Amino acid sequence: MRLLVLVSIAVTIPACGPDESLSSDSVMVTDSAGVKIVSSQEGRWRNGDAWSVFATPRLTIGVLDGDEEYQFSNISAASRQADGDLVIADTGSRTVRLYNSDGVFKRLLGGPGSGPGEFQRPTQIFVLASDSILVWDDAAFRLTRFDAAGSLVGVHTFSREAISKAVAAPLYPGTAQLLSNSDLLVRLIEKSRGVPAKDSFRGRSGALLVSSDFAVIDTLMWFGDVEQVLVDAPWGRQPVVPPLARNTSIAVQPTGPRVCVGDQEGPEVLCFERDRPPTVLRWQGNPIPVLDDERDVVEWRETTLELYELKLTPEDARQLVDQVPEPPVRPEYSELVLDRGGNLWVKRGPGGPGNLGVTDYLVFDPTGELLGSLGMPPTRVLEIGPDYVLGVREDELEVEYFGVFTLVKPSTPVDRN
Repeated sequence: MRLLVLVSIAVTIPACGPDESLSSDSVMVTDSAGVKIVSSQEGRWRNGDAWSVFATPRLTIGVLDGDEEYQFSNISAASRQADGDLVIADTGSRTVRLYNSDGVFKRLLGGPGSGPGEFQRPTQIFVLASDSILVWDDAAFRLTRFDAAGSLVGVHTFSREAISKAVAAPLYPGTAQLLSNSDLLVRLIEKSRGVPAKDSFRGRSGALLVSSDFAVIDTLMWFGDVEQVLVDAPWGRQPVVPPLARNTSIAVQPTGPRVCVGDQEGPEVLCFERDRPPTVLRWQGNPIPVLDDERDVVEWRETTLELYELKLTPEDARQLVDQVPEPPVRPEYSELVLDRGGNLWVKRGPGGPGNLGVTDYLVFDPTGELLGSLGMPPTRVLEIGPDYVLGVREDELEVEYFGVFTLVKPSTPVDRN
C-alpha cells in the first residue's frame, strides 16, 4: 500500500504557465507545473448550436397514495439502461428498484438490511456498458453488483479500518463515492482542534483514492471543507454554517474515470483523469446577487432556529441566528455533475428575471472548454445521458417524483419516447 499526494487545491495553481499550447478569442490553454489550464472567455455555442432541456418531463414516476413501488421518500440515485429501463435508489425506504422504459415497476433489486443484496443507504448507481448495475451503499461501505436483469452477482465491502490507518490525524475518512471502475473516492474530514481564531473559516478536507484491491491508496488533492462562522452562544464561541455556505463539490463520471472537484471559492474547477495531467477549468465569473427574502436563506433560518431551540430559549436562539451574516452574493456555483459523455455541468443558481423556475448551468466539454449555458427546469439532477436528464422534483406537499427529461442537442437525433 502506498500513500502519495498528487496535487494541492486548484486555487494555488498559477494563472499562467510557460508553455502556451492554444490561444483564441474565446479560450486559452496553458500548462503550469504539469497542470493543464483551460480558460474560457465565452461559450462555443452559437445560434442554433445550444443544447436545451424540455421543461416538462416525458416520463414521471411517483404517487402520493398508491402502491409502495411507486412511492418515494428520498431518491438518492438513478441510471438508465440501453433499452430505457430505469434503476432508482431511495434512501428513505432503503430500496433499489427497476422500472421499464414506460415507468412500470419490474422488480425490487434489494430492500433494507445488512445482508447480500440489501441496503442501509444506497447513494450511487452506475449502469455499465453491458447494462450490468453497480450500487454503492455509503453507510455499509459496500459495492453490490447486479446483472442486466437485476439478479444479484456479488458484493464487495471496503474496510473502513484499513482506510483509517492510511490517514494521519487529525484527518479521518468520511463519506465515499464509487468510481465506475469500482475504485473508491473517500472524503477526508479534519477533526476540530478547538475554536479557530478567525470569525469565518473553512477546515481542511481532501479526497482519498482507494483501489478496490487496496493496493493503492492515494491522496488525490486537498481542499476546504464547508464554510463556517463564529457566533457568541451562552456557552461560548460557536461555529455555525451560514446560509449559502461555500463547500466543496465532487463529481464522478458514470462511465469513466473522470473526477472533477470544485471548492466554490471562485470560477474554476479541477478535473482528473487516469494517465492524463490534471485540468483546471476557468471561466468569467458573474456573481448572482442574493435577493431579499431569498428562499434558501429563509429556509436556512427556519431550520437553524429549530435546531437551536432544542438547546436554547426561542429568544436566545434568535439572537444566535441573527449574528450570522447573510451573503450579498451566491458562490460562483453550487454543484457539479459529470454526464455519461464526460461533459461537466456546473450548477450556478436561479435564472434571471422572468426565469425564477429555471436553474442556470454552465456546460464544459471533456477538454475543459466552455460550450455555453442552459436553463434546467426545477429538478435535482441525478444523471445526464446523451439525450436525457434524470431528476427529482417535489410538490407542495414535499412528495417526490422521479422524471425523465429530454435533452436536445441540435446536431444529435432526439429520443422523444
